[in-house]
Formats: sequence, C-alpha cells, structure tokens
Amino acid sequence: MRITLRNFGHKFQSIVTELINAGHNDNEIRQFLQENHSIIVSQRTLTRRKEDWGLILHASQQMADTEEHIKKYFDQGLTYSQIHHALTTSHNYTHSKRTLQRKITAMQLSRRLDDLDTARVTIEAVVSCVMHLHLTPEGRNVGYRRMRQLLQTKFGITLHYCTHQSYTGPRWCGKSSQEGTQAKGLQNTRAQLHMVSRWSRQVEKFGITLYGFIDAWSRKILGIYVHITNNDPRHIGYYYLQLVKETGGIPRRTSTDKGTETIHLAGHQINLTQQYNEESIDPTQSHLFTKSTHNQKIECLWSQLMKQYNSELINKLFTAIEESFYDPQDPLEQLLFIYLWVPLVQRSLDDWTNNYNTYKRRLDKKSSLPTRCSADWCFNYPEEQGGEQGLIKVPSEAADALEKEFYPEGDELLRTTPKWFSDIIAELQAAFDLAIRIVTVHNVWEVFTVLNKAIQAYDTAWLSDPSNDPSLSKAARCLET
Repeated sequence: MRITLRNFGHKFQSIVTELINAGHNDNEIRQFLQENHSIIVSQRTLTRRKEDWGLILHASQQMADTEEHIKKYFDQGLTYSQIHHALTTSHNYTHSKRTLQRKITAMQLSRRLDDLDTARVTIEAVVSCVMHLHLTPEGRNVGYRRMRQLLQTKFGITLHYCTHQSYTGPRWCGKSSQEGTQAKGLQNTRAQLHMVSRWSRQVEKFGITLYGFIDAWSRKILGIYVHITNNDPRHIGYYYLQLVKETGGIPRRTSTDKGTETIHLAGHQINLTQQYNEESIDPTQSHLFTKSTHNQKIECLWSQLMKQYNSELINKLFTAIEESFYDPQDPLEQLLFIYLWVPLVQRSLDDWTNNYNTYKRRLDKKSSLPTRCSADWCFNYPEEQGGEQGLIKVPSEAADALEKEFYPEGDELLRTTPKWFSDIIAELQAAFDLAIRIVTVHNVWEVFTVLNKAIQAYDTAWLSDPSNDPSLSKAARCLET
C-alpha cells in the first residue's frame, strides 16, 4: 500500500532510525518497509520525514565517522579485507567490500602513489623529518620499516618501502629493529588471553620506574606506566583495573613475578574470574606467580624497549648529569626533574606503544605466534589469525566498584610530586608571566632551567623577609618530601 507523508507518521521513526544506525541507505530502508510492513514510501516522503526527525544530519555524521575509521585503519596498513572485517565487526558497517574499495578510492587513499609521487612533500622535507626523528628516543635506533611507520604516524607522510629505503636507508637508518629478540618456538596459547606484567629497573637509577602489561599471544602492549615507585601493590592493582575498563574484560590468566607488589592484581583477577568466568573450575588458578626469567614475552618486550627507546633516554639523562643540567642529589632539582620528566616519558612511551602495537610484523614461519599482522589486529580479531577470543567480559561497573573500595583517592594515587609543588609551579608561571611551551625532549632542560630559577627567586624573596618562616621555603619543603 502506497502511503503519503501524513500517513507515514512518528510510529515509523524508531524503525527508520534503527535502520540508519545499522548503515542502510534510503533504497534499502524503503525495501525493508515494503517487505516487513507492506507499505510503499516514495523517496521524497522518506527524505522529508528524515528531515522532520533530525536524521539527515545524523546520517551525515555517521558517514563522517565511517570515513574517520577507514582513514585510521588505512593508515595502520590494514588490507582492504581487514578494513572491511574491522568495520563490519566493530562499527556496524553493512556494505560490501567492493563498495568499501570504491569509498576508499573516492577518499583519494592510495598505496600505489606515495606522497612524493603526488608532490605532497619534497624529498628535502622527508629527510628533515627523518633527521628530527633520529633525535628522539623512539626514532634513534630503528630500521627503514619502523622509520617509515614513524613518518606516517608522526608527520602524516606516506612513502613506499623501496622509496624510503633508497632515499633514507643507508644514511639515516640505524640497525634494523628486527634484530631484536624474537619469541620463537614458544607454546601456542591461542585459545586464551594471557596477560603478563612486570616492572623494569632500567631507568630506576634516575628515580623513574616503568611497569608494563602485555598480552602473551598477540604480544600487544596493553600499557606501560611511568611512576617513581614499583613496589606499591595499590599502584599495580589500580593499573590492572584501568586495563579491565579499557579492554572491557579480564584475561583467562594473568602472570606476574613473585612479590608483594602484585598481590592486589592477583586478588582482583581471582575475584573477577570467580564472578564472570563460569568456565573456570578453580578461580585461584587464574593468576600465576612465576620467576621473572619465565616471563619470556615481557622479557622480550623489555629487550626491545631497551634497544629502541630506553638506551637513548638513559644516554640523555647521563649526559644531563655530566653537563650539570641538574643535580640529582639536590632535593629541589630532583623533585623538579620528576615533575617534568615523568609525564614527558609517559607521553613518549604512549606514542612508542601505539607504534609498536600498529606495526605490521613480517612473516615468520618459525614462530607459532601470529605474524604478518600487527599486534592490535590479532588482539582485536584473533579468529582471523587462527585464534579464539579469550577475553572474559566484565562490566565497567564491577571495576569501578573495586576501584572505589580499594582506591578511593583515584588518580591522586598516581601523583608523583606533592600537590603543593604543582600549585607553586602554576603560581610562578602566573606571577613571572612564564610562557612555558609543551615539554619535549628538545626543550625539557630549557624549561627546567626557567622553572628552577623562578623557584630560587621565590625562595630568595621569601627568606629576605624576617617575618617569614624559613622552614616554609620551597627548598626546605622539598627536604621534607
């Protein structure tokens, strides 16, 4: 039965909205209404009703979101089939792969032509960017494949492998990052999600600690956390709950070193397993305490992290001490060092982690673990790599309840410097009109010097007034911290 605008009333709004959310176009919506509700709606009537219901803009926004997802997956190096699978699985995409290919072409995304072919950038600009990356910890010692990925993620420059190798390989690239330790011949744990965690002592000598979590099968880094302590079980437990909320569940098993610092993590894992994993016969077996040398996956990660990132970072810090940029024995300077460097290292490691997870590994026939794909891909879609989804779904409310019970202070638990110190930095920036730029590895010591001089000027003015208590100067308060 053909109906008019007057008859096509609001009772059909929820149906049309649901179809649009599922990604159906107008022709498919009209066909659905005819087959399931025995009504014939003209294109003009449907368009006018969509305008009345505010669905025209909604559909445009959905298309914009889809294009954003396509661009993200394309930049990560996924194939057309992988992009189509990711969109249909995670973003309710309903069109065919052929339609997706036409959409990618319309978006002018191409792997046949790189940015040099299209004159988007010049070779001088590419070389300049490569030289800039080699001054950073994450780009200091990488091969041409990793450098190509850094160019794409940091500067949005896309080059072919052969183009990049011919222009920048011999002169600018260090040893290949593929020379790092490989986890070959290990037991295939594809039927389960297995989280491994451990802390690193590589930069502890500077007062900075790292704690990492990695999925044993996909080798995806779930998180690397920077702090000034690694033996507080409350910190490790809090990190674990953040990962539960981010991933939407828990692994079938976690594995950590033997130590009191992981007791909260183990307790949360066993507790949540008992509540949400009905297949688990003995929840106490969902966490495994083992020797550090047995955690081969995390040891492999620390090895690559040391080679690709930490070694250059440590060199910079040793150079800073040798050239007297700061004195680690001075409580004030050490506190200012922690204030600037901990968030700087965290941001830098977050970038390194993202590059590590999205990097497409080469085919390795000797490995029983997934290859020829990125860690992100096989973690999110294990069935595409011959694995099984092992994530145990846990509602975020359960993690929030544990967080509220055990860590009511929340983010304050992760504070690395006293609140009064952060407040005085903000006050000094306002009082002295200090234009502090975003801190990077290139300007961190310049910012350090400016803030240190401002604090010393504040203390000098404070101590010059006899009525002020000397114990309340910033240098004196740092001694008590």
